[in-house]
Amino acid sequence: MSFKNREIDIKNLSNAYIFEGKNEEANKAFALDFAREVFSYYGLDYDNNPDLYLIDKEGGVIDIETIRQVLKDIYLRPYSGKIKIYIIHNAQDLRQEGSNAMLKSLEELKDYVKIIFTCTNRYNLLATIRSRCQIIPIKSEENELDIDMDKVFGIISDIYKGKIETYYQNKDFFAKYKDDRQTIYKALLKVYQDLISYNYNKDELDYNTKYMLKKFPQVSVDEIEKAIFLIEDIQNAARTNINYDLSIEKIIFNIFREGNF
Repeated sequence: MSFKNREIDIKNLSNAYIFEGKNEEANKAFALDFAREVFSYYGLDYDNNPDLYLIDKEGGVIDIETIRQVLKDIYLRPYSGKIKIYIIHNAQDLRQEGSNAMLKSLEELKDYVKIIFTCTNRYNLLATIRSRCQIIPIKSEENELDIDMDKVFGIISDIYKGKIETYYQNKDFFAKYKDDRQTIYKALLKVYQDLISYNYNKDELDYNTKYMLKKFPQVSVDEIEKAIFLIEDIQNAARTNINYDLSIEKIIFNIFREGNF
């Protein structure tokens, strides 16, 4: 991957970046390639470099303890004496307390510290974090979910409108993903991530998604955030074999309650 035509000046680096693209793996690859090129510019080896830190929870929530460990390490000088790079992959999975902790450190970074946040949607990060980072768009194709997203949008929209019967009419649809539960959780997260994009930057969405969201009831930013946190918590807990049916019902009835207040 070449940086020659990118908005990155290797000779005059920013302290913090957001690499934003639709494909999570492409974002990660771009960040690692960026680190390789920076180390090369400083005459340092990339392989097994102790000054490269990658935070990758592979779909799980980035907890506050992980961030605290990063923040402790940031204040130590690099082993090379030149530069250290932190990559926080899928930074949209940062919890609120982790985001707040990162914010203070972004204001006090030493010149030798570079932090990269990768994300699929910059608007899932705190506005105060975005304002302190150089944002680099990554052009890539979005990972396709093997699920009928029109159906997911329709079900969630109906439930927000108080039509809880839609869930019971579509229980067979949810049951199909019992052995592939991460797909349904990712699909539900996508609904809310697209809602954020719809509120802030409609141009990022394809015509079909914009059409679906246009029919969606008004959902506040607070409601979106609460729903994302709930789904992420359940998604993370799913790795310990929580009851699938109960997890889906918890999400659905939370949506129903929020829509009827």
